[in-house]
Amino acid sequence: MSASEEDARRLAEVSRLFLEFAPKFPDAPEITAEALLRDFSARDGAYARGSKPVVVVDVRTDAETRVSVIRGAMTKRAFEERLDAGDFAAHAVVAYCTIGYRSAQYVEKLRKDRNVDAYNLRGSVLAWTHAGGELETPEEKRATTRVHVFGKDWDLAPSAFDAVYFQAPALSYVAGLVPDALKPWRWFKK
Repeated sequence: MSASEEDARRLAEVSRLFLEFAPKFPDAPEITAEALLRDFSARDGAYARGSKPVVVVDVRTDAETRVSVIRGAMTKRAFEERLDAGDFAAHAVVAYCTIGYRSAQYVEKLRKDRNVDAYNLRGSVLAWTHAGGELETPEEKRATTRVHVFGKDWDLAPSAFDAVYFQAPALSYVAGLVPDALKPWRWFKK
């Protein structure tokens, strides 16, 4: 299989997985990676949704965001500190995670509890990489091809990217204590 065929297979799997759980979040409107990327390009380095500025929020864990973030994104913690200060009252919010599950939960919470104009990035960071979006290191703001994914089964970024995921024995131990029915990665088995 050629690299382009493999990348097409990976993107199809991202779409399949996203569509599998998206109905669980009816109150989390979506934006595609292509639309967000187009909006970013049109605003000279700033995201926008129509005439409204957009803040992109990474809801993944600190360990995940240390690997890379979408260019210009901020962490959930940094966003919430500034949201509480009223910095984003006139902004739309686009949240993302690995594939869109955690960010859909967050979008629903922002919309319901905080009345924020929030959207889930459909397919999240994996779809972003397939759309040609750039990733950067959060500290140095340097371009990178490293992307943290949920695990080996989630290595679905284009072949030009280097997947990073947790392999810690402690995580495996803790996962062993959780009943299979409660493991989110089990919800998306083929």
